[in-house]
Amino acid sequence: MEKAVEDKFPYLPRHQIVLDRVAQQVVLNNIKAQLRFNRGQLVRDIASYAETELEKYLERSGNDVKSIYRSTRDSWTAYLRQAGLIEGFPPFEEVLSGRIQELSDADERKLLGRMAALIHVDDPERADAYSMLVGADAPRYAELGMREQTFARMLFYTLWDDGGGFQAYDAGLDYLRGYQYVCSEIRQIVKLGVAASRHAAKGLGAGLQNIPLLSHRTYRREEVLAALQYGSLELGKNVQHREGVAWCPATSTDAFFVTLNKDDKKHSATTMYKDYAISPELFHWESQNATSPSSATGRRYLDRESQGSKILLFTRYTSEDETGLTVPYTCLGQMDYVQHKGEKPIAITWKLHRPMPADVFATAAAVGQ
Repeated sequence: MEKAVEDKFPYLPRHQIVLDRVAQQVVLNNIKAQLRFNRGQLVRDIASYAETELEKYLERSGNDVKSIYRSTRDSWTAYLRQAGLIEGFPPFEEVLSGRIQELSDADERKLLGRMAALIHVDDPERADAYSMLVGADAPRYAELGMREQTFARMLFYTLWDDGGGFQAYDAGLDYLRGYQYVCSEIRQIVKLGVAASRHAAKGLGAGLQNIPLLSHRTYRREEVLAALQYGSLELGKNVQHREGVAWCPATSTDAFFVTLNKDDKKHSATTMYKDYAISPELFHWESQNATSPSSATGRRYLDRESQGSKILLFTRYTSEDETGLTVPYTCLGQMDYVQHKGEKPIAITWKLHRPMPADVFATAAAVGQ
């Protein structure tokens, strides 16, 4: 059935069923959701294959990674335990030479609840860095290079967007390394994400070349804000942020977070901004309602070069997937001002430094029609 939808029902009479790309993906997601095992069935299926490596299980069973990570309650480790393929919570203090004094089942469950937040990782450098950082012999934060430190902050805030009460990144990462099954699961997840990546990545270009974010790769909001130093332990500010624009003074960058298909249940009439692709290179975007061309924020948008700031665009079609998990954003890279009209909100046309991928354009253009 999935193949038939993807091939646009080749065996039916011509023109009987016509799906655009967005509708096609919606149909596929709904089919997969309906045919997916319930949790009890999934446990029995995992037990029947007796595979403890996630990649091997998915290859043999034909399931995809979203069959495992359907909510923050789900993790590969938890399913393996329910299937009787691994033991319960293991003591692991000795690996960290006394850095961690106490471990608990409840704390491990909290960390496992964050595993679904890593399935989008789709570039080799980030995956390698995250895998290195969860190793028992990982260097101290101060010993890491600049890019590695950025990845450390990105991983840290993916797990604890409020800082987790830790006073230093080493404290949080040491705590994480105390849970061997969690660390193993992180390594397995990011490996799968890289293998599933579809788009060619590219650096962000002038002014942001030292930031290890890549255009046409996917990120969670907290990863972006950690990379752009919106918040950090040094600043005493976390990366919890829910608005559509985040100004990051440390990197002189505005991060635009755009959800294209806005849910009227989650947006008021005044925040249903009209954001859509005009072409693969041009994007129509509306500022927040309080922003005028003469305001400090408006001047920064409209005269970016004299202000010395950069603007990055991140888009996603919807805020949640069919299972209710938060959807990550695709980084579309830097963009420049073309023209604007109106105020409060200001309607601005931007030109991307790099054309968006064809599938992203198809989705982003559809919402403007």
